[in-house]
Amino acid sequence: MPEILFHGKLAEIVSKRAKQPPVWAFPRAAKDLVETLGIPHTEVARIRINGRDSDFLAPVNFEDRLEVYPHTPPRPSPWNADGRVPHPGEIAFIADNNVAGAGKLLRLIGFDTSIDSRLDDREICIKANRENRVVLSRDRNLLKRRIVAYGCLLRAEDPWRQLEEVVLEYGLARLARPFSRCLHCNGILVPVEKEKVLDRLLPLTRLYYDAFNACNSCGRIFWRGSHVKPILQRLEPILGSYQASE
Repeated sequence: MPEILFHGKLAEIVSKRAKQPPVWAFPRAAKDLVETLGIPHTEVARIRINGRDSDFLAPVNFEDRLEVYPHTPPRPSPWNADGRVPHPGEIAFIADNNVAGAGKLLRLIGFDTSIDSRLDDREICIKANRENRVVLSRDRNLLKRRIVAYGCLLRAEDPWRQLEEVVLEYGLARLARPFSRCLHCNGILVPVEKEKVLDRLLPLTRLYYDAFNACNSCGRIFWRGSHVKPILQRLEPILGSYQASE
Protein backbone atom coordinates (compact mmCIF):
# COMPACT_ATOMS: atom_id res chain seq x y z
CA MET A 1 0.00 0.00 0.00
CA PRO A 2 1.44 3.43 -0.91
CA GLU A 3 2.18 5.90 1.86
CA ILE A 4 -0.29 8.74 1.30
CA LEU A 5 0.09 12.09 3.06
CA PHE A 6 -2.55 14.82 2.72
CA HIS A 7 -1.17 18.22 3.71
CA GLY A 8 -2.97 21.15 5.37
CA LYS A 9 -6.73 21.32 5.21
CA LEU A 10 -6.93 18.29 2.92
CA ALA A 11 -6.24 16.11 5.95
CA GLU A 12 -9.51 17.39 7.45
CA ILE A 13 -11.68 16.33 4.51
CA VAL A 14 -10.24 12.93 3.65
CA SER A 15 -13.01 10.38 3.60
CA LYS A 16 -13.24 8.02 6.58
CA ARG A 17 -12.56 5.32 4.05
CA ALA A 18 -8.94 6.49 4.08
CA LYS A 19 -8.57 4.78 7.45
CA GLN A 20 -9.80 1.51 5.97
CA PRO A 21 -8.83 1.74 2.29
CA PRO A 22 -10.26 -0.71 -0.23
CA VAL A 23 -8.14 -3.33 -1.90
CA TRP A 24 -6.52 -1.65 -4.90
CA ALA A 25 -4.66 -2.90 -7.91
CA PHE A 26 -1.43 -1.07 -8.77
CA PRO A 27 -0.13 0.90 -10.57
CA ARG A 28 -3.02 3.33 -10.24
CA ALA A 29 -3.43 6.91 -11.51
CA ALA A 30 -2.87 9.53 -8.82
CA LYS A 31 -6.24 11.18 -9.61
CA ASP A 32 -8.11 7.93 -9.12
CA LEU A 33 -6.31 7.21 -5.87
CA VAL A 34 -6.82 10.70 -4.41
CA GLU A 35 -10.48 10.96 -5.41
CA THR A 36 -11.29 7.47 -4.12
CA LEU A 37 -10.22 8.81 -0.74
CA GLY A 38 -12.76 11.61 -1.01
CA ILE A 39 -10.68 14.54 -2.32
CA PRO A 40 -11.97 16.09 -5.58
CA HIS A 41 -9.26 17.16 -8.01
CA THR A 42 -10.50 20.75 -7.66
CA GLU A 43 -9.06 20.82 -4.13
CA VAL A 44 -5.54 19.75 -5.09
CA ALA A 45 -2.80 22.21 -6.00
CA ARG A 46 0.18 19.92 -6.15
CA ILE A 47 1.10 16.23 -6.13
CA ARG A 48 4.49 14.73 -5.35
CA ILE A 49 5.39 11.09 -5.86
CA ASN A 50 8.55 9.95 -4.10
CA GLY A 51 9.63 13.57 -3.65
CA ARG A 52 9.10 14.59 -7.27
CA ASP A 53 6.39 16.86 -8.63
CA SER A 54 3.88 14.85 -10.64
CA ASP A 55 0.46 15.27 -12.19
CA PHE A 56 -2.90 13.59 -11.75
CA LEU A 57 -2.28 11.09 -14.53
CA ALA A 58 1.01 9.86 -13.08
CA PRO A 59 0.96 6.19 -11.99
CA VAL A 60 1.33 5.38 -8.31
CA ASN A 61 2.84 2.02 -7.39
CA PHE A 62 2.34 -0.07 -4.28
CA GLU A 63 5.59 1.02 -2.63
CA ASP A 64 5.42 4.73 -3.54
CA ARG A 65 5.04 7.76 -1.28
CA LEU A 66 2.30 10.14 -2.45
CA GLU A 67 1.99 13.68 -1.05
CA VAL A 68 -1.04 15.84 -1.84
CA TYR A 69 -1.12 19.61 -1.22
CA PRO A 70 -4.10 22.02 -1.04
CA HIS A 71 -4.48 25.34 -2.79
CA THR A 72 -3.46 28.52 -1.03
CA PRO A 73 -5.64 31.60 -1.65
CA PRO A 74 -6.37 32.87 -4.17
CA ARG A 75 -7.31 29.57 -5.79
CA PRO A 76 -7.06 29.04 -9.55
CA SER A 77 -10.00 30.41 -11.51
CA PRO A 78 -10.83 31.51 -15.06
CA TRP A 79 -10.33 35.16 -14.09
CA ASN A 80 -6.89 34.93 -12.46
CA ALA A 81 -5.17 32.50 -14.82
CA ASP A 82 -2.84 35.24 -16.09
CA GLY A 83 -1.89 36.40 -12.59
CA ARG A 84 -3.49 39.85 -12.81
CA VAL A 85 -6.05 41.33 -10.42
CA PRO A 86 -9.46 40.69 -12.00
CA HIS A 87 -12.21 43.20 -12.60
CA PRO A 88 -15.23 42.35 -10.40
CA GLY A 89 -17.34 41.88 -13.53
CA GLU A 90 -15.13 39.00 -14.67
CA ILE A 91 -15.75 36.94 -11.53
CA ALA A 92 -18.45 34.31 -12.01
CA PHE A 93 -19.71 31.29 -10.09
CA ILE A 94 -22.33 28.61 -10.44
CA ALA A 95 -23.82 27.21 -7.23
CA ASP A 96 -25.61 23.88 -7.15
CA ASN A 97 -28.77 23.36 -5.13
CA ASN A 98 -27.05 22.39 -1.89
CA VAL A 99 -25.23 25.74 -1.68
CA ALA A 100 -27.89 27.96 -3.26
CA GLY A 101 -27.99 30.05 -0.08
CA ALA A 102 -24.32 30.91 -0.45
CA GLY A 103 -24.98 31.67 -4.11
CA LYS A 104 -27.54 34.32 -3.19
CA LEU A 105 -25.14 35.83 -0.67
CA LEU A 106 -22.50 36.07 -3.40
CA ARG A 107 -25.04 38.01 -5.44
CA LEU A 108 -25.64 40.18 -2.37
CA ILE A 109 -21.98 41.25 -2.40
CA GLY A 110 -22.00 41.84 -6.14
CA PHE A 111 -20.71 38.69 -7.82
CA ASP A 112 -22.25 37.04 -10.88
CA THR A 113 -23.62 33.75 -9.54
CA SER A 114 -25.79 31.34 -11.50
CA ILE A 115 -28.36 29.35 -9.48
CA ASP A 116 -30.75 27.09 -11.38
CA SER A 117 -32.49 24.22 -9.62
CA ARG A 118 -33.50 22.76 -12.99
CA LEU A 119 -29.93 21.84 -13.93
CA ASP A 120 -28.52 18.40 -13.21
CA ASP A 121 -24.83 17.85 -12.42
CA ARG A 122 -23.81 17.39 -16.04
CA GLU A 123 -25.61 20.55 -17.11
CA ILE A 124 -23.99 22.51 -14.28
CA CYS A 125 -20.55 21.43 -15.50
CA ILE A 126 -21.32 22.30 -19.12
CA LYS A 127 -22.65 25.73 -18.17
CA ALA A 128 -19.63 26.38 -15.94
CA ASN A 129 -17.20 25.64 -18.76
CA ARG A 130 -19.17 27.53 -21.39
CA GLU A 131 -19.48 30.66 -19.24
CA ASN A 132 -16.11 30.48 -17.41
CA ARG A 133 -17.70 29.93 -14.00
CA VAL A 134 -16.32 28.28 -10.87
CA VAL A 135 -18.48 25.42 -9.60
CA LEU A 136 -19.42 25.73 -5.92
CA SER A 137 -20.77 22.66 -4.15
CA ARG A 138 -20.71 20.40 -1.11
CA ASP A 139 -21.18 17.43 -3.44
CA ARG A 140 -17.80 15.76 -3.86
CA ASN A 141 -19.02 13.56 -6.71
CA LEU A 142 -19.99 16.64 -8.73
CA LEU A 143 -16.54 18.17 -8.28
CA LYS A 144 -14.82 14.88 -9.15
CA ARG A 145 -16.19 14.99 -12.69
CA ARG A 146 -13.36 15.33 -15.18
CA ILE A 147 -15.20 18.09 -17.03
CA VAL A 148 -14.96 20.40 -13.98
CA ALA A 149 -12.04 22.72 -14.67
CA TYR A 150 -12.53 25.06 -11.69
CA GLY A 151 -14.44 24.30 -8.52
CA CYS A 152 -14.51 24.63 -4.76
CA LEU A 153 -15.73 22.13 -2.17
CA LEU A 154 -17.49 24.10 0.55
CA ARG A 155 -17.08 22.58 4.01
CA ALA A 156 -19.51 24.62 6.09
CA GLU A 157 -23.25 23.97 6.19
CA ASP A 158 -24.35 27.52 7.05
CA PRO A 159 -24.64 29.82 3.98
CA TRP A 160 -22.88 32.73 5.72
CA ARG A 161 -19.96 30.48 6.64
CA GLN A 162 -19.91 29.20 3.07
CA LEU A 163 -19.77 32.79 1.83
CA GLU A 164 -16.81 33.39 4.10
CA GLU A 165 -15.06 30.34 2.62
CA VAL A 166 -15.53 31.57 -0.95
CA VAL A 167 -14.42 35.12 -0.15
CA LEU A 168 -11.27 33.80 1.52
CA GLU A 169 -10.44 31.13 -1.06
CA TYR A 170 -10.72 33.54 -4.00
CA GLY A 171 -9.55 36.77 -2.37
CA LEU A 172 -12.82 38.59 -3.00
CA ALA A 173 -13.08 40.98 -0.04
CA ARG A 174 -11.80 44.12 -1.78
CA LEU A 175 -13.58 43.27 -5.02
CA ALA A 176 -17.02 42.99 -3.43
CA ARG A 177 -19.72 45.54 -4.25
CA PRO A 178 -22.62 44.94 -1.84
CA PHE A 179 -26.13 45.67 -3.11
CA SER A 180 -25.10 46.01 -6.73
CA ARG A 181 -26.77 42.85 -8.06
CA CYS A 182 -30.30 41.43 -7.96
CA LEU A 183 -30.71 38.59 -5.46
CA HIS A 184 -33.60 37.14 -7.44
CA CYS A 185 -32.28 36.91 -10.99
CA ASN A 186 -28.59 37.90 -10.83
CA GLY A 187 -29.11 41.05 -12.91
CA ILE A 188 -27.25 44.32 -12.40
CA LEU A 189 -28.85 47.09 -10.33
CA VAL A 190 -28.87 50.54 -11.93
CA PRO A 191 -30.07 53.87 -10.50
CA VAL A 192 -33.61 54.86 -11.40
CA GLU A 193 -35.43 58.15 -10.82
CA LYS A 194 -38.01 58.02 -8.05
CA GLU A 195 -40.64 59.63 -10.26
CA LYS A 196 -40.41 56.72 -12.70
CA VAL A 197 -41.24 54.12 -10.05
CA LEU A 198 -43.66 56.04 -7.81
CA ASP A 199 -46.61 53.91 -8.87
CA ARG A 200 -44.76 50.79 -7.70
CA LEU A 201 -43.92 52.06 -4.21
CA LEU A 202 -45.85 51.68 -0.98
CA PRO A 203 -46.93 54.96 0.66
CA LEU A 204 -44.34 54.85 3.47
CA THR A 205 -41.58 53.98 1.01
CA ARG A 206 -42.53 56.99 -1.10
CA LEU A 207 -42.41 59.17 2.00
CA TYR A 208 -39.11 58.10 3.53
CA TYR A 209 -36.85 57.08 0.62
CA ASP A 210 -35.59 58.94 -2.41
CA ALA A 211 -32.80 56.77 -3.89
CA PHE A 212 -33.79 53.66 -5.83
CA ASN A 213 -32.20 51.05 -8.06
CA ALA A 214 -33.85 48.81 -10.62
CA CYS A 215 -32.68 45.42 -11.86
CA ASN A 216 -31.72 45.65 -15.51
CA SER A 217 -33.05 42.14 -16.06
CA CYS A 218 -36.23 41.51 -14.06
CA GLY A 219 -37.13 45.13 -13.26
CA ARG A 220 -37.45 44.70 -9.48
CA ILE A 221 -36.98 47.88 -7.44
CA PHE A 222 -34.52 48.11 -4.54
CA TRP A 223 -33.75 50.75 -1.93
CA ARG A 224 -31.61 50.98 1.19
CA GLY A 225 -34.17 50.39 3.89
CA SER A 226 -33.76 49.46 7.54
CA HIS A 227 -32.59 45.98 6.53
CA VAL A 228 -29.31 47.29 5.12
CA LYS A 229 -27.53 48.14 8.38
CA PRO A 230 -27.78 44.63 9.95
CA ILE A 231 -26.69 43.06 6.66
CA LEU A 232 -23.61 45.30 6.52
CA GLN A 233 -22.85 44.40 10.13
CA ARG A 234 -23.05 40.73 9.19
CA LEU A 235 -20.75 41.30 6.22
CA GLU A 236 -18.12 43.28 8.12
CA PRO A 237 -16.19 40.28 9.55
CA ILE A 238 -16.25 38.68 6.11
CA LEU A 239 -15.36 41.64 3.90
CA GLY A 240 -13.67 43.91 6.43
CA SER A 241 -14.63 47.38 7.58
CA TYR A 242 -13.60 48.90 4.24
CA GLN A 243 -16.40 47.18 2.32
CA ALA A 244 -18.92 47.13 5.16
CA SER A 245 -18.86 50.91 5.28
CA GLU A 246 -19.34 51.33 1.54
